[in-house]
Amino acid sequence: RSVVKWAESNVKLPGSAKSASFDSSITPWNRVPLECLDDGVTRRLTFVKPIQSGGSVIGEVALCYWLATQSSGDIQYNWEDDIKAAERWDKRIDRILKATASVMRRAPAMDTLEGRNKWKKGLVMFPHCNLTVQGVTAESNLDSDSIRFQINEEIHNWEPGRLEMAYGRTTAFWNSFVLNISNASKEGDQLHQAYLAGTQEVLEVHCPGCGGYHSMRTRWDEKRPDLGGLRYDSAKAKNENGSYNYNVLAPTIRYQMPCGYMVRDDINERRSLSMSCRWSEPNNRNAPKSERSFNYEAVSVDYIPWLSLIREKHDALRALKFGDPKPWRDYRTRRECQFYNPEERPASKPIVLNLKARKSRSGLDGRFARFFALDKQRGIAARGDGSHWWLVIRDVMPNGDSMLVYEGKISTDDEVLRILKEHDCKM
Repeated sequence: RSVVKWAESNVKLPGSAKSASFDSSITPWNRVPLECLDDGVTRRLTFVKPIQSGGSVIGEVALCYWLATQSSGDIQYNWEDDIKAAERWDKRIDRILKATASVMRRAPAMDTLEGRNKWKKGLVMFPHCNLTVQGVTAESNLDSDSIRFQINEEIHNWEPGRLEMAYGRTTAFWNSFVLNISNASKEGDQLHQAYLAGTQEVLEVHCPGCGGYHSMRTRWDEKRPDLGGLRYDSAKAKNENGSYNYNVLAPTIRYQMPCGYMVRDDINERRSLSMSCRWSEPNNRNAPKSERSFNYEAVSVDYIPWLSLIREKHDALRALKFGDPKPWRDYRTRRECQFYNPEERPASKPIVLNLKARKSRSGLDGRFARFFALDKQRGIAARGDGSHWWLVIRDVMPNGDSMLVYEGKISTDDEVLRILKEHDCKM
């Protein structure tokens, strides 16, 4: 059977911001992953999605579908901790289950004390299976009973090693199914490894210009126009203090396709792209057919205005400039939905080198700060090279411009102190 058609006829979503019943036309990128739930081939699915894009609905539909259609096999719905699991139970899961008639037809009889005792917060004992909604902080939650169906949510916040422990609960079933749903996370962590192990399919849209299909990426790279990206003209919109006048910037926003075709930041044009979407061929052709993984960026989601993404990016870069990397990390993993490298330091504007500038002890007028860095070296005795220091001194302006004031190799501590004092460095 088609999982999508079943869900549209059966699943209710009380309190949902978009629709009280499941409607696949709102999030068309969810259709293929949903059909994987009962295609007879897929056994593990990792869905890496941006926030506010309806990705968690896949887990809710999967839960209702398995409870209503499968004859046996316990279900485990895992969250980062018991507090988050309890909150999700109260706000979404309990309400969705009770609103979906096909699930309640198989539920314990709620008009009896015995039946009500089988429907507890985070634990429901159906006649044909048990449902457990829990956090994974406690190792005991991932021990003992075998699980046939497992949903793992928000893995980007899980403790290392917990995902593999969760997998261990499903090995007793040859027909088990594991569904991983999360924003992106740090490169190399357990979620990233799960994504890399799968097919690594990316969302593509039909280009009105060339008629081909392209994946959409938020970031525009002047050196790689063949990748496409979100563009805007910021020169006239930038204020003296570095902020932006978004009333001036907004009319210049457009998405440039790899072929050069421009799409405006208009809800109808964005909607047309979303409705045309499809999933690419596997980028990892070594992955078994039973293990699939999917990824897409927020720029592909029609109901997320592109201006809001640009503003969030600017706020994150501003915080990064003042030493707070978290907003930039969140933007990368939650909006661009890319796995984060802590070493990544984006430049807010192109770096221009002035090769005619000369080092000067006086440095830059109106500088924000004078920074220095020292690196101690032991030297190599066989080469007659004793211990020494490398010293660099730079002046930095409030806008990020900088000038090299001093660089050199220094043999003694006293000499280092003398040079720092001569250059009026803050000790």
